[in-house]
Amino acid sequence: MVFQSQIAPITVAQLQEQAAFPENADKLLELIDGEIVEKMPGSTRNSTLAFNMGFFVQTFCQKNNIPCYVSIGDGAYSVNGNVLAPDFAYKQTPMADEYPDPVSPLWAIEVISPNDKASEIRKKRLKYLEADILYWEMYPQSRSIDVYAPGQTMRTIGIDGILDGGAVLPDFKVSAKDLWGK
Repeated sequence: MVFQSQIAPITVAQLQEQAAFPENADKLLELIDGEIVEKMPGSTRNSTLAFNMGFFVQTFCQKNNIPCYVSIGDGAYSVNGNVLAPDFAYKQTPMADEYPDPVSPLWAIEVISPNDKASEIRKKRLKYLEADILYWEMYPQSRSIDVYAPGQTMRTIGIDGILDGGAVLPDFKVSAKDLWGK
């Protein structure tokens, strides 16, 4: 849902003003290429996938004494002049109280729903890639995950594959089966 249609692009400061309005209190707003976009809520299955990822990453980080800050579902981050709210995000610095968090995540995941528009998915993907963020797109319908690691070719991992944390968490591994659950 687009909130405004203007010739001049919206800035992060203008998005922050819009988000502060009482009518937007319960909305998750993103800013992509100067346009305010409301992120629609996902299914419970999709939120479970993001939760599973958070659980596996938190467990790995605790076991290996690695700083770990994870958001799931409604954390918004400043990413090169855009505001993105991934379904899962990981970084090694504390989360901010401000909206959006001024420190971009190192790793972001979007769980793709059948009603997500391909053009919007592509726009967000480009923003993550331009910022050199490890980025995954999870497709529950096909139980596949597209992995976009900075400087590498995109690869698709199926249900029998093993996923890794790339350069962000080099020794982290999780089987796709475990991630998707039973």
